[in-house]
Amino acid sequence: MVTVEHDRSAALLIRVWSEGSPEEFRARLSTVDTSRSDGAEQATVAVASSPEAVLETVRGWLSEFTGASGTD
Repeated sequence: MVTVEHDRSAALLIRVWSEGSPEEFRARLSTVDTSRSDGAEQATVAVASSPEAVLETVRGWLSEFTGASGTD
């Protein structure tokens, strides 16, 4: 595991799997704070079943991480 000593950093993992037909899927979005040196645990941010929900979650996560307010 790489630890960044001076900058705040985090990783967002998107895991996608099929359920039934090719159009049906589930996604789990998980995050870990990579700037912590104590080996922080992975945490689930959201579970989604549409591309729009995945993108909305990514936008929200990035906004929270960067401290941005509002949406573009």
